[in-house]
Amino acid sequence: MGRYPETKEESAEILRLVLRKMTEWSLSFTPIHYTVVYEYISGVNDSLKKAVDEALAAGPLTDALVENAYYGFIVPEQALPALESRKLLTDEILAILERMSRSANTTVENTQKARFGILSQHNALKTAEVVDTALLQTVIARLAGETRKLLETSDALETQLRTSQKEIESLKNELSAAAQESSVDPLTGVINRRGFDRRITECLKAQESRPGVCSVLFIDIDNFKKINDDHGHSVGDRILQAVAQVLKGKTRGEDIVARYGGEEFVVVLPSTPIDKAHIVAENIRQNVERIALLSSKDNKTIGTVTVSIGIDVHKPGQKWQQTVERADKAMYQSKQAGKNRTTAYFQI
Repeated sequence: MGRYPETKEESAEILRLVLRKMTEWSLSFTPIHYTVVYEYISGVNDSLKKAVDEALAAGPLTDALVENAYYGFIVPEQALPALESRKLLTDEILAILERMSRSANTTVENTQKARFGILSQHNALKTAEVVDTALLQTVIARLAGETRKLLETSDALETQLRTSQKEIESLKNELSAAAQESSVDPLTGVINRRGFDRRITECLKAQESRPGVCSVLFIDIDNFKKINDDHGHSVGDRILQAVAQVLKGKTRGEDIVARYGGEEFVVVLPSTPIDKAHIVAENIRQNVERIALLSSKDNKTIGTVTVSIGIDVHKPGQKWQQTVERADKAMYQSKQAGKNRTTAYFQI
């Protein structure tokens, strides 16, 4: 049974209740908000329901509160299958290590036996009063036997090690693929919030040993809610994909491009001062402006897409969340100034 066990009829009824509740709470009709309210109505997530009820008791729900509930109470639970897969991988690795340990123990035991056999032949020759042909033949035959056993033991261990190496390599690939999948936004192909949290930490650590400052762009698609409301979510999804393509096309390989949430993106530009970051931001903004807004009915152009961008420079000793927040505030200044523009935090 999956996370949502409802029948088609039951889920249809929940849909009706969810839409009513989203209207009552004045929420945007986005996939994230819908998922939060669906889990609230269906009762599948007790922790989320409690958190939402507490938020409602304190005042009206906001989009930010709902998105915090999604990332706080739904994303971790949806990650459980990944944790289960990780446990299976751990069990497989333990089994490989156990087989390798047994092979190594067997090799040690056989080597020890061969050593005693070789020493006994050494002593036989050393203590013999007369070394005749018969004794030499006996010693040579036994030495040949012990050598053969050592070679067989060595071959068996080498075979086991090669097999284990292939198994470990396969598990590494599986783990890498699983980690990649959990860090990538399936709609846009850029990393998601979870992937961003990991990459930004690695990036800033590497930045400490490099010259120059690190700049952050916070990008928000203008009028995205209205686009979804007027033209449907399929059009909105295509816009998200198109904007993500612009971001990937106008940044370098070392830069970080992430879908931060909803219609928001964050771009991190290592070793990039604010004047150059402003050039990158304007290049992005102007290229997004060339994206045609197409009708889902007849694919005709019905407008253009624009973004508002905020920039800030990461300061040594400052938490990266603070830098993102400052870039976010600069982006809101762009919104208030008329949208479709770029603002640096120091200009506020």
